[in-house]
Amino acid sequence: MAEVYGNVNVNYSYCKSVAQLKSAADYILGTKKEQIKEGIQKTRADLYGAFGCNRDNFANSLLITRKMHDKKYSRYKQKDILAHKMSISFHPDDNNKLTYEEADKIAREFAHKFFWSKGYEAMWAVHTDTEHIHVHFIVSNCNVKTGKSFRRGMPELKEMSQFFGEQCMERGLTHSVRDTFYNEERTQERKSFAECQMQNHDKLSFKEEIKAYVRLAMNSTETRTLEDVVEMLKKIYLMDIRLKGNTVSYVLPYHAGKTGKAQAVRGSKPGSRFTVAGIRQYMQEKEQKQVEYRRTMQDIEETKQYLDDYGDWREEAKKGGDSFYEAFDHFQADHDVSENDEEIFYGSVFQEFNEQWQGKKSEVIREEKVDFSKISLEERAKLLPPPTADQMAELKEYQKRMGYDESKMKSMKIGRAHV
Repeated sequence: MAEVYGNVNVNYSYCKSVAQLKSAADYILGTKKEQIKEGIQKTRADLYGAFGCNRDNFANSLLITRKMHDKKYSRYKQKDILAHKMSISFHPDDNNKLTYEEADKIAREFAHKFFWSKGYEAMWAVHTDTEHIHVHFIVSNCNVKTGKSFRRGMPELKEMSQFFGEQCMERGLTHSVRDTFYNEERTQERKSFAECQMQNHDKLSFKEEIKAYVRLAMNSTETRTLEDVVEMLKKIYLMDIRLKGNTVSYVLPYHAGKTGKAQAVRGSKPGSRFTVAGIRQYMQEKEQKQVEYRRTMQDIEETKQYLDDYGDWREEAKKGGDSFYEAFDHFQADHDVSENDEEIFYGSVFQEFNEQWQGKKSEVIREEKVDFSKISLEERAKLLPPPTADQMAELKEYQKRMGYDESKMKSMKIGRAHV
C-alpha cells in the first residue's frame, strides 16, 4: 500500500492549569454549563471513552498521577503542561461510508497505540454536532509508570498521521487521506524573490503594505465578519475593495502601476489568508478563540469562590493547629483512604471531608449548652441575659434557667389552689 496520511491536528493550546484541564474535558464531553443551557450535544454516552482512568473523571485521575510522581500543578495559574489536546477529522464526502460507531472504534485504536500503550492516560470523544465527523483527544503529560512528559514532535506526528491514513484507507474513506505528510496550511503566506530582497533592505513592498492593512483590519476588536473587514479597509485605510462572490481585489489609490493608474491585486496574490475563504476562516477562528477565552475566564471566576472558602478554613485552622491539607491527610489516614483513590480529588471522599471540616468549623462557634440542674440557683441567676424590652421573653428565659419547666409550674399552681 502506498503511503497515505490522515488529518491529525495538534494545533491546540496546552492545558496548563486545573481550571483549563477541567474546562477542556467538560467542553469535549458537552457538559459545560453554557452548552447544557443552549442544548448543545457534542457527543453521546456510547461515543466517548478513556484509557487508564475513569472517562467521566479524567481531570482527577490525571492529578492523582502527577501527585504520585511529585509533579507540580496549579489550580488557576498557567505554569506546567498538564495535558495535550489534539484531534482527528474525516472529510464530509466520506460520511456515507462512516458511522459514529466506526469513528469511535478508529479513535480507540488510535488512542491505545499512541497514548495508553506508552503509559499515558487519554480520553476521547466523537463529536456529532458538525457536518464533518471528528474526534477530540486529551492526553496526560505525565507517564503513569515513569512520570516522564509526553513527546509530541514532528516524527511522532508523522507516525500518527500515517497510521490514521491507513485506518481510513482500510475502511474505504478515500476523501479523508492525502498522499503527502506535509500539508501546506491555508494561512501560509508566500513571498516572491523581489519581496524577499525588499525585506532584506527594510523596505515595504506594495503587497506587503496591503497585507499589513488587511491584517490590522482582521485583528481589530471591531470586526467579526468578512464584511466588517472590507468596511474597515474602506473607511479607515482608504483602500478600494472589489468584492464579488468568492473573489476579492485590493487597490491602494495612491500606488500607481506602470500605466500610471492605481494597481489592483487579487487576494490570492498576497497569499491564501487574504482571499475571501481565507478571511472568513480566520474570522471564524478568531471568534472561536474569543469564545474559549470568555469561557475560561468564566470558569476562573466561578472557581474563585473556593479560594475564598480556603482562606476562611486556613484562618480557622490557625486557631486549631492543623492546616486544611494536614487535616485532609489525617482524614485519609483515619478512614484508610488510598492516595490512588480516583475519588480523592473533588470526589466523594473529598466532599465528605469537606463537609466534616466545615462542620468542625461551625462547632467551634456554636454556643455551649449548660445543664442548669447541676449548678446552684445563684450561679443560674448570674447566667441571665441582659435586660430587654421583651419582658415575656426574659420571664421564659428566667424560668428555664431556674428549672421551672411546665410540670413544675403546673404543680405549683395546684399547690396554690389548695391553699
